[in-house]
Amino acid sequence: MPFSLLIGRDAELSRISHLTGSLFLSGPRGAGKSALLAAAAAAARDAGRRVLVLRGGPGPWPLRQLLLGIRHDLAGLPARTSGPALAFLGLETGPNTDLEKDLSPPDPGDLPAVVRAALTAVAAKTPILIVADDVHDLGEDALATLAALAAQPEGSNVAVLAAGRTPPPDALAALPLLTLPPLGPEDAARLLDERDRSPSARDRATILHRSAGNPAALIEFGSTASPAGGLLAEFTDALAGLPTPVRTLLLYAAAAGFPTDAPRLARAAANSTSPQPSPASHAAGDGDAAQTDWAPAEHAGLITRSGTLIRFTHPLAAEAAYRYASAHLRRRVHHDLAAAFTDRPEHQAIQLAATGSGPDEQVATALEEAAAIFRRHGQRYEATAAMQQSADRSPSPQAAARRLTQAVADARDLRDTAWTAELHAQVWRLTDDPDVLAAAARPAAMAMHWAGRPHEAYGIIMAALRAGPPANPADVARLAVIAAQIAWVTCDEEHRRGLVQLLAVAGDEPDRAIAAYAQQVIDPAGHTARDLLGTAVVPAPGTTLTSADRQRLALLGAIAVLEDQVTLAAGLLRSSFADDPAASPGFGTLPSLISAMIDAGEWEAADWYAEPRQAVGLPAMRVTLAALRALLHALRGDSEAALTMARETWERLDIQANRASHVRLLRAAGLASADGGDQENGYRYLRSMFDVDGRPLHPYLSSRGVAELAVTAVRCGQQADARTVVARVREAAGAEPSARMTILLDLSEAVLSENDSEELFKKATANSEYPYEHALAHLHYGFWLRRHRSPREARVVLAYAGKVFAELGARGAAELAAREIAVGATSMNDGPAALTPQEKQVAALAAQGLSNRAIAEQLFISARTVGTHLSRVYRKTGISRRHQLGNLS
Repeated sequence: MPFSLLIGRDAELSRISHLTGSLFLSGPRGAGKSALLAAAAAAARDAGRRVLVLRGGPGPWPLRQLLLGIRHDLAGLPARTSGPALAFLGLETGPNTDLEKDLSPPDPGDLPAVVRAALTAVAAKTPILIVADDVHDLGEDALATLAALAAQPEGSNVAVLAAGRTPPPDALAALPLLTLPPLGPEDAARLLDERDRSPSARDRATILHRSAGNPAALIEFGSTASPAGGLLAEFTDALAGLPTPVRTLLLYAAAAGFPTDAPRLARAAANSTSPQPSPASHAAGDGDAAQTDWAPAEHAGLITRSGTLIRFTHPLAAEAAYRYASAHLRRRVHHDLAAAFTDRPEHQAIQLAATGSGPDEQVATALEEAAAIFRRHGQRYEATAAMQQSADRSPSPQAAARRLTQAVADARDLRDTAWTAELHAQVWRLTDDPDVLAAAARPAAMAMHWAGRPHEAYGIIMAALRAGPPANPADVARLAVIAAQIAWVTCDEEHRRGLVQLLAVAGDEPDRAIAAYAQQVIDPAGHTARDLLGTAVVPAPGTTLTSADRQRLALLGAIAVLEDQVTLAAGLLRSSFADDPAASPGFGTLPSLISAMIDAGEWEAADWYAEPRQAVGLPAMRVTLAALRALLHALRGDSEAALTMARETWERLDIQANRASHVRLLRAAGLASADGGDQENGYRYLRSMFDVDGRPLHPYLSSRGVAELAVTAVRCGQQADARTVVARVREAAGAEPSARMTILLDLSEAVLSENDSEELFKKATANSEYPYEHALAHLHYGFWLRRHRSPREARVVLAYAGKVFAELGARGAAELAAREIAVGATSMNDGPAALTPQEKQVAALAAQGLSNRAIAEQLFISARTVGTHLSRVYRKTGISRRHQLGNLS
């Protein structure tokens, strides 16, 4: 496997590329061990190390390979070390008079010691890495030599990188072990998608499922023809050497499609419907005989046995066993297995379907019932595949379309966007029934939305609406919920207008919560959903909830987020998928929950929910969670981490498709830049959350950063521009803004006010429901008190702000409060004397109206350093605005 195909092995590649000690690399066949060894060897050579590659062979051949690799260095070694080695290789000893010309080769028993001595001596000048693949093929002497070299004390300059099966040979059992796991779903998909072949979405899903993350299986299943010398060919060769009864049993095991107990497979073979008894039928009646019949297959490395359970060692081993038989024999085997699975109706249905083709309502019904069982067990691939097969076998287009609609939902829950889209397209080819099209549109639109394709998602919804109104207006209302989530993320005016049309078609039927949520997205300033929250109650833990209950809780939670009732929102949203392992959180639910937790001060819980594992297979969710993690870093004061994550996330963000994440990243980058001393860049980021006229780019998220924008504006002399933004945000908040928005607006105006700020600060600090904003208001009130009235009062207020910030985990803000308290005793008159020479230079240039960047160019320092100096000047002198710097002189 070339290095370019080492997808999903970044951590392992990093570890072995920087290897200084010895390591045993393990994993199943086809996991990529040989490719990793080759990559490690290349990295070692680049680092100036000598690389010796060791392969298996008869007798002393492996040890001979090691000596051949250092043959040019042997002549320069002491005679007692080089002589035996050269004699073993049959090379001339050269003019060294200390050596006997006719030195005899060492005895076989002494050879390992000779090799170790020579390698250790050469490594004293040039470090050596020994790379040994398939070590189970090595003899005892070679293994003992590797073990002895790996066990040498640190500083010997010899390391061993070995690879093989688990467990390692006894001689190498002491080596640190690195086991290659299967590729994750996203990495497996990437590897498959890089192949030349472009399978249908259905075939692609099947390949991903059957390969189980094994790179070799993905490559061979994904190729138009099996590569010569591939694992499939190796397993086929192994099958050819087995007795016919064993091959037959393996065919039954492969046809079963999942690990199955040996007695069941033997009984299926014994009860064969063939006129001639199966060659394996004799194994059914005798348990010992049955175990004996599997032994050759186990010895050949095709299967493993755990008790009576038969499991193939590799996906390609099962494929080889299945392909080895004729199509006729396979159908007979499926028929036999159907009779053997009477107690497993889901597997019986799959086997029955494999015995034939063409329309058959009985088979279609059995497959539909099988899909329901798979669904209950969380087996989403199996459920999707069974539902599609059920549709394929349906006699009527109407029944096929109905069944495909459920397959669309199953594929969405599998997080396979391509398969979802393919199934949805088939529904449209089969029917024009508005009810069916609306039902199929819901999961298809959600899948597109999760995949970061909201415009396609919106198109699916509107196409279903144009097909005609469904008989039940509630179906349109449910589409409106998805459309509202799309509009909230994109902030696209067309999407918002489409909501009006959807609600009009839904009429008076929709749940009040649905209409209220959609109206809130259409007109955030109207607060039409606020009254609905008065009766919302978080269910007690352990309450039994139906699917409809959970959907309503999620909807009410989303409304609570929009109304800044964050504690209620967190409770409702958490309950919407609590105690339900099968729940697949909606795109709006998880980000809304994390946002509510951040605003309610539950930052550690927010960390857990924002982990990338939640977003496997969901590109838009992955970007959204990354933006939330960047914001958490910024709020905590981890500026570098926040900026790094913001930049990395922007690289894969389509701003037009996910305006919400863009605004979160702007806020994170703005806070991080300002916290690092770069106030101008901080303001630039925060100002970008609003348009040129100051209106919020995102009607909810932009407005929640207005106070931070005002604070940063004061630091870089942008008060006038910031006042414009604050005025636009107040307009957007409506006549009755939420309690949180009232705090933010009062704090913004207090910070920007020239004189009369105290009443605004008092109002901003009155509400403690929002811990971060509460602490932020106290922090800046403390700044104001120290500079305008009472340092003693300021210390109390600042201490309280620092305490709340520390409890939240906002280390940067807590430290700022502590620093402000520490310099509180410095008077305005003593402040200038405390400035360093460079701080005075920076202050003088800033007083002349120069920007941070212009100051940086004059003083040959970075703009960030300029910002840091100015922050210190403000703290030491008590100055709060840039234009006051002229007074220092």
